[in-house]
Order: sequence, then structure tokens, then C-alpha cells
Amino acid sequence: MKDYVIGIDFGTDSARAILVDAADGTVLSGRTSMYPRWAKGLYCDARTQQFRQHPLDYIECLETVLKGVVAECPDPSAIRAIAVDTTASTPCFCDAQARPLALLEGFEENPNAMFVLWKDHSGTEEAKVITRTATSCETNYTCLCGNDYSPECFWSKVWHLINVDEAVYKAGVSVIELCDFIPALLTGVQDWHDIKPGRCVAGAKHLWSERWGGFPPDSFFDSLDPRLAPIKDRLVAVNATSDHVAGKLCSEWAAKLGLSTDVKVGYGMIDAHSGGVGAGIRTGRYVINMGTSGCLMFVMPKEVIGDRIVDGVFGQADDSIIPGCVGFEAGLSAMGDAYAWFRKLISWPLQQMAAQHPELAAVIEEAQDGMIARLTEAAEALPLDVDAPFANDNFNGRRSPNPTADITATIAGLKLTTQAPEIFRAIAESTVFGFKAITDYLEKCGIEAESFVGVGGISRKSPYIMQMFADAFGRDLAISDCKDSCAMGVAMFAAVIAGIYPDIEAAQDAMCPAASVVYHPDKSKAEYYAARYEKYLAAVRFSEQE
Repeated sequence: MKDYVIGIDFGTDSARAILVDAADGTVLSGRTSMYPRWAKGLYCDARTQQFRQHPLDYIECLETVLKGVVAECPDPSAIRAIAVDTTASTPCFCDAQARPLALLEGFEENPNAMFVLWKDHSGTEEAKVITRTATSCETNYTCLCGNDYSPECFWSKVWHLINVDEAVYKAGVSVIELCDFIPALLTGVQDWHDIKPGRCVAGAKHLWSERWGGFPPDSFFDSLDPRLAPIKDRLVAVNATSDHVAGKLCSEWAAKLGLSTDVKVGYGMIDAHSGGVGAGIRTGRYVINMGTSGCLMFVMPKEVIGDRIVDGVFGQADDSIIPGCVGFEAGLSAMGDAYAWFRKLISWPLQQMAAQHPELAAVIEEAQDGMIARLTEAAEALPLDVDAPFANDNFNGRRSPNPTADITATIAGLKLTTQAPEIFRAIAESTVFGFKAITDYLEKCGIEAESFVGVGGISRKSPYIMQMFADAFGRDLAISDCKDSCAMGVAMFAAVIAGIYPDIEAAQDAMCPAASVVYHPDKSKAEYYAARYEKYLAAVRFSEQE
């Protein structure tokens, strides 16, 4: 009899579910659903770096994608388990029944009652105060996140919400992370005490660590704001790794999907971390998830890393990627977002024309959709010119090395003769060099990669940038053949909690696909990229001084 599992990935723009044969990782069905309110730009303000998502977007898309893959299952009774990954930190205030406040009357259209998306930087000032306070304490509670607490992390977002919205603060009983909300929804949690927090997000984003006995003490939160310690006390302090069962499918969702209430549901996981698992992350193998942002992940056995802290890395957490290992997360705050920004920038006249002439909107939209492809083709045809325009990659701050939200991007070397493909190439190079700066830093810390694996949309869609990566690093870059590595990673965890495999390593051995392509470095370009990398570093130093 077959055993099937489902992995669900909640990304920045959409939810994706895959139905997987647990025996060998064959994907039998996949469904994607775009968040409808998010797609309209609702509840967001890029000028203030506010990015919010309505819980109904998640709930509606969850039902759509699950019904889609279950409908194509050869035998739904053989579905053993479901596991979920999401963006993080993406928290939301909830009521005593663990319902996000935006689902309650009076809060339906309030962005502060919604989930605060990972890339929301509206809590930048709060993040700075947390960093200053933590680094001056006897115990530095930011030592595991590069000594700089990010506005992308939990407490920055929560503190900002209570600073700007008294009504949300008073109505909120607790705060629920997106990757904990989806399992709670599927298992029918109706009391905030029954939320099952995942170790992955708690350790990587919530300042939770066994080193200091869980969350920092009340005295730390009181030194920030007396309103924070009561919130901390209403978070479920006990968490578990993603190879544990959070519960079973509740009767409501079982009826919707036509599944048994015996289906197990796993603890939630961070999407990028799950993508690392889906791509076969191992000690010595760096996995680089290339999407709207860029995330470089690696793991080290606990007995090897011991009590050592790698300063300057965005995230270091026990059991956050593979249980039993210390998981590390570094990366870029903008990768695909940087390319999309440039496309939007040069499309501005077209957007204005479309607004004034609706009859041209379809043609203009088609032109915009193909713009990155045309820019890529033109950039690839450019001669290798060391003195061409250059840039750094800090369009949305810097995660690693040495994270800071204050640094901005720089584009330099522009002339009146500069064309758009030259600027696009500079931006693409900057993202590649951003990863190189991270790996160079890790090598100085004594951590070296034996191999690199690329996953995510950009790794599959842009051979140009992947070849640039291999050339600039002087190393092979293998691309995972897994189209949905994040969903596949949690599908592997689903297979573990179903009892099909004893641990995640065994599940990876059976279910991980081989590389689809390997990019080899063109050594004749080594001197060019070495010179361009020095220009990138100069642009970073310039931005740091601003």
C-alpha cells in the first residue's frame, strides 16, 4: 500500500501544496494559489516599509491548494501526514481562541490586526532599541542573530504594533506566528494555550534559546517597555522541532478535504529552512535559496560547534533546520526584489501611460512581464568591462555579514551613455557578490563549504545569474531538481512524523531529487570578477559611511 504525504509552502506571494509519494519523493500533484488581497496591494505601504497580509488570504489559499492536491490523489485514505512551512517572522495578535484579530468584528480592515510579513521593516526603530539594550546586558540576547536584532524579527514587529495601535494591544491576548497558525488551524486549536510553537522560528526569530532558559527574563523586556513582558508571558514557552506531531487533522478540515482525522499535522517551519532540507542540506553543503530575498543555510552537528557563537551571522539556532544540528541562516534582504525594483523603476512611464490609456493596458503589461528576460539577454551580451557601472545589494538593508537595517544600496560609475542593461548587470552582480561576502566572512571564521546547491525560482529561471555565481566564486554550483524545495522539505518532515522514516536524514536519502544541472566556473573570467568584487566592496564601504 502506498503512503502519501502533503507539504505546504506559504511564501511571500502565494501558497503551494504538493502531494508526494513518500517512498521516493515523486510529486503526484501540485497546486498554487495567489493571495488575492496581497495581489491587489491591500494593507501595504512601501514608503513606510509596511507589508501586511490578511489571515483570510492564508485560509482561503490553504483550502484551495489542499482540495486541489487531494482531488488528484490516487487514494486519499493513504495520506498519512501534512506539514507546513511559512515566511518568518510573520506574527499577528490573536484573541483567547487563537484567532487573528483581523478575523474579528471591528478589526477586519486594520493592517495592525493582520500578519506582519517577514519583510515589513516598520519596526526598525524598535529593533535598534532592542539591539542597544540586549548588547549592553550581562547576557547579550542578540548574540545568536549577529548582535543586531532585525526589524524582520518577532519582537521588533510586536513592539511596533503596540506602539502604534492601542486598540490592537488591548484586544490581543497573545501573538501567533504564521508557521504556528496554520498547524493550529488544521488541528482545530481554539485556545491560545494550545498553540504548538515550532522550535525553528522560536530559535531563529524570537530570542528563544536554551542557553538562557527560553525567552529572555521579564527584566529584559521591562527595560524595553513594561507592556512587553506580559505579552512574553502569554506566549507558549514550550516548543518542538519539526519532526514532532503537533496534532491530528480536526473534524472541520477533514470534512472539507474528505480526509481522515487520523492524518497527522507537524509543527511549522521557516520556509527557507525547509527549502534547505528539500535540497538535501548536510554538514559541509551550503544551500542557497534564491527568491525575493536570498538565504544561505548550513548546519553543523552540535558536538562540533559546541557553545561557539559565529558572530555576524543573521541567525544561529539549535535544531532550526535539522534536529540535532545547529542551523545557520545568512543571506540577502533583497535578491529578486532588487531586480523587480529596477523593472518597476524603468517601467514608470509605461505604468502612467496604462493608467491614462486603459485600452493599452494589456499590451503594456505584456511588455513589463518580459522586461527582465530582455534585460538579461542584453546584459549577457555586454562585454566584460571592469569599469562598467557597479553596485551593492543593500536595497532592503543587510542581513549578513553583520546585519543592519540602516545601510542602503549604492549604484556607481554611471555616465550619460549608460544603458539599462548595464545597470541591471550591476545589480545582478551585486547580489552574487553579496553571497560571496558572506562565504568569505564564514571562511575567516573557519567555516568552509565543500559544495553549493542552489534552489528557488531564480536558480531555475536564470542560467545567466547562476553562471555568474559559478564564475565569481570559482566553484561549481549545483541546482536542485526540486521545483518546490520548500514544500518538499516539509513533505519530508511529514514522512517522518507519519513514522515512514526514523529521522529527516533518512527521509532525505529516499526523497531528495538529484541536481538538475551543475554550473562550472569559467576560469578565464576569474580576474574580471575579482576586480569587480573589489568595486562591490568599495560600494558597501561607501554605503556604510552614509
